[in-house]
Amino acid sequence: MSEQASELIKQGISQYQAHQFEAALDSWQEALALYRSTDDKRRSGAALGNMGVAYEALLNYDRAIDCYQQHLVLAREIGDRRGEANALGNLGNACCARSDFSGAIDYQKQRLAIARETEDARGELEALENWALACDANGDLPGAIECYQQQLSIARAHQDDRIERSALKSLKLAYKYLANYEKADEYRQQQLAIVRKLFLTDKNNNFLQLAETVGLNLTDDFAGADLSGFDLHYADFNGADLRETNLRGVDLTLADLSGALLSAAILIDANLCNANLRDAELSSANLSGADLRTKLPRANLSGANLSGANLSSAYLPNAILVNANLTNANLQNSDLSAVDLSGANLNGADLSRADLKNAVVQNTNFAGCLGISEGVKVELTTRGGIFE
Repeated sequence: MSEQASELIKQGISQYQAHQFEAALDSWQEALALYRSTDDKRRSGAALGNMGVAYEALLNYDRAIDCYQQHLVLAREIGDRRGEANALGNLGNACCARSDFSGAIDYQKQRLAIARETEDARGELEALENWALACDANGDLPGAIECYQQQLSIARAHQDDRIERSALKSLKLAYKYLANYEKADEYRQQQLAIVRKLFLTDKNNNFLQLAETVGLNLTDDFAGADLSGFDLHYADFNGADLRETNLRGVDLTLADLSGALLSAAILIDANLCNANLRDAELSSANLSGADLRTKLPRANLSGANLSGANLSSAYLPNAILVNANLTNANLQNSDLSAVDLSGANLNGADLSRADLKNAVVQNTNFAGCLGISEGVKVELTTRGGIFE
């Protein structure tokens, strides 16, 4: 009979996994009847727990709670601490689903106490997670934060990377929601440190995939970060906030940076060859020595440092280079049509075969430039260019 009941339990599990919830419920009810006939309270409790899960899947929370409560009674009757903890956790989750947040928190507190008593770290983490979810759903973010902080401490003590990353993400988002941006950034920096460590440990890893596994948002979480030396070719940073980010020496070949915010970013010696920089915001960015053989239409490079940068054959129509530093830059064959170069410094730049049609050159310093014919010099001078 016990063997028959065990087969019914296995059958119910297979049915449940196939989303055949009513069939699973029938199987587990049959198993329960068999266990009760032999007064097997431990297995009866387990069957009731399974039935509760099936009822939850069918959105019948009242019946689910009834099953869990019966499981709880049996577990306590026979001193089954593990079964008791499972029943309490299930009751807490069912109450939360029914918006009974005070009941949910009470059950999770009881489950947490048992987990700590039995030194069940996994159960402790799960209880804290579900307690936090109940607090969050009830609008009690400080309560949720306390749970996440305890989670983080336990995860680090047991070297549980998955829970550590989840807790850091939850803490960052909670503090951001509370507009405590200083604390939110504290946890963001810890996430970034994990990504850097993981990436540098295994050079074959994809940086953006690692960032996602840690819980970083690719468009919002990299501003001001230190990403120097990373291989980010083909990376999708479309519209990303990378203001003041350290990207020194980074390989961004063929990366999508269209519409990205890169103002005051450090891109010294970065490789941006064939990267998409359409409409990118690069004002005051440091691009000295960078490889910018790419398309930058309408990009804002005002005040940017482009000294020694390689812009040969670059496509920059309608870009803004007001007050930019282009000393000794390579601009051979570049398309600078309709570019605003007002106040820019091109001392020593190579403009061989560059297209300066309709470019704004008021107070632009062309002293020492290479590749400019006498006729073009006269024309640029009449438009406000300076060659002295």
